[in-house]
Amino acid sequence: MPHRTADLLARMRALRLPQDERRAARAEREAERQMRRERDNQQTAARRAAALDAEKYSRHSGGFSQHWHG
Repeated sequence: MPHRTADLLARMRALRLPQDERRAARAEREAERQMRRERDNQQTAARRAAALDAEKYSRHSGGFSQHWHG
């Protein structure tokens, strides 16, 4: 996979950085991996569409709608 190769190269380059910067680079790589997982997840688009539909319904239902915080 091209992501793994790029990730390996990024880790090798990061070894030259000070410890705090290595930690920040690691966190950035993890955030990028999470974004790729969410982007590539087949269910994410369906969940987003369902949430938008629910939001539309609650706004246009004419009734009182309040989020439950339990």
